[in-house]
Amino acid sequence: MPSDSTDNTYFTDPSGLQAFHLLSHTDNSSREDARTNLGGQSLLVDGFHAAQILRMEEPGLFEILASVNLPWHASGNEGITIAPDRLYPVLELDQECNAMHRIRWNNDDRGVIPFGGRFSPSEWYTAARKWDEILRRKDMEYWFQLEPGNVLSKYIT
Repeated sequence: MPSDSTDNTYFTDPSGLQAFHLLSHTDNSSREDARTNLGGQSLLVDGFHAAQILRMEEPGLFEILASVNLPWHASGNEGITIAPDRLYPVLELDQECNAMHRIRWNNDDRGVIPFGGRFSPSEWYTAARKWDEILRRKDMEYWFQLEPGNVLSKYIT
């Protein structure tokens, strides 16, 4: 089964189960922005679908994001750095069937783009801009209001 994650990119094996919940809403009814009136608005984007779009629209850019292995890290606490066991690409493919396996996409966790490989850093950034553009398309967004007492969970294998 495929898995995807944009959380915990700095772990070798990102979280297997994530759960999000809301205890209560803050009443912001006086605010003009209807999207924030209740608080707790959540946005989901299907990364696997976005990867299919990238592969269809720009196969060369897909190849870059699936080929360039990057350092990932978490270093928010003084004296502590967490990093996976090796470098990983943004788009991880199952090597046996060439299908999407995992997505690592979090600029706050990403290290520097390596020089000297098959692709240059400028080529990687071109691919990253296209990837980000696809992720931000309005038709890719799924907005919903998480209600107190409900849990949004994501099981990742």
